[in-house]
Amino acid sequence: MKKMKRILSLVLVLVMAAGLAACGGGGASGAGSSTPAEPAGSQGSGEGYELTMWLFQDWTVGTAAEIFNTWADEYIAQHPEVKSITFVGKPDTEIVSGFMAGGSLPDMFAIQFLNGKRIVESANILNLQPYYDAAPEEYKNALNADAMKDLMTNPEGTCWGLPFTANCQLLYRNLTVLEACGVDTSKRPETLDELLEQFAAVQENGYDVLPNLTASDWVTSAFVCGNPDLKVGWENGETTITAEALEPGYELLKEVGQYSAAYTFLDQAATDAFTSDKLAFTVHGPFLNPNLEAAAQENSNFKYDAIPMPSQVAGGPYSASYGNEWLGVVDSGDQGRNDAAAGFLMYITDTEQMKTFCREMGRPVMNNDAMDEIANDPESPWLLSVCNEIVNNCVNQAVPFRCDMMWETGCADSMFGLWDGSLTDAKAAAEDSIAMINENA
Repeated sequence: MKKMKRILSLVLVLVMAAGLAACGGGGASGAGSSTPAEPAGSQGSGEGYELTMWLFQDWTVGTAAEIFNTWADEYIAQHPEVKSITFVGKPDTEIVSGFMAGGSLPDMFAIQFLNGKRIVESANILNLQPYYDAAPEEYKNALNADAMKDLMTNPEGTCWGLPFTANCQLLYRNLTVLEACGVDTSKRPETLDELLEQFAAVQENGYDVLPNLTASDWVTSAFVCGNPDLKVGWENGETTITAEALEPGYELLKEVGQYSAAYTFLDQAATDAFTSDKLAFTVHGPFLNPNLEAAAQENSNFKYDAIPMPSQVAGGPYSASYGNEWLGVVDSGDQGRNDAAAGFLMYITDTEQMKTFCREMGRPVMNNDAMDEIANDPESPWLLSVCNEIVNNCVNQAVPFRCDMMWETGCADSMFGLWDGSLTDAKAAAEDSIAMINENA
């Protein structure tokens, strides 16, 4: 608490707060399908700013809602200029469309990095550079350097927001199925070729191997990422990814097609097959794990784990990509209101608050000090250490603030063409992907 009070006092020396004003936030009048969380708290005086923040829908229910509301209560108790903070839950697509449509916007928001370019081009986002510059080095050094580079170099001299959380693809393994197929589950496959050998063993023993990949470019891309030569970037209006770097992944995808089940990874049928020992593998994010843990509690015979998708070459980067989320402020034109909103975001991204979110939610965070401590704590959720390992050894799914799309989006259609014969070989599929990324970005 003392450290964050010091941060905010330094900020207010640089950016003088305007007088107190009781004003309602505009974000609460968003899309009708959004459900706001309970107001986080208020000062008894009845004066102060009424701030609103758009959050991802799952952050306004359950444990996440309790965490955000606690943070709001703590912040309001320290800042009498703030009367209340209301959180409004929205699907990520509605957050993006809300900004692009204009109209009533919130004071603060959470959004994926991959949507950064759309957001900053659609609304007057507050430049947090003065607040960041005034913060103690301890605070700045804890923030993920790669994420801050994305936020602060597009263009130089701006800081569009603060990094918050991360996610990545995981390879979930049904250990019961694999052991029945003679697979040694005590060892991770070192390469995708070794994984394909396990796919073949599972199929020979009559089990489903993997859900159909056609539902998501995010899943498809997990098979093309693990090439040390794949460099995700954006220069002169084009991707820095080359067709040559994608081609080995498409060679692998040609083989993977024969192992796809009828259902996709998003279907409940996939989760049911996995938890009833009919499916050996599924590629999914950390958000699947609560469902699997619940199934394991109900059925003691169901045993599973999650590992990184192996690289194309031994010792190379994992065949995965990470995405992350950031928090920003809409410039209200009111200095005091902006100070209050920016201060809240700096408060919740400080190490102590990030440790709470990381530990209680089991989610990777973009505060390195918090992530390292919680991921290495033997009492923390086991999946955190796996996610931390992956995020630190894989490529970004996007080029934030420079490109409007995930580069992975170019992978799925090319994969279809490879499977249906409209694209003749892996080279043609890779070239098709690059053209699609450059044409649609």
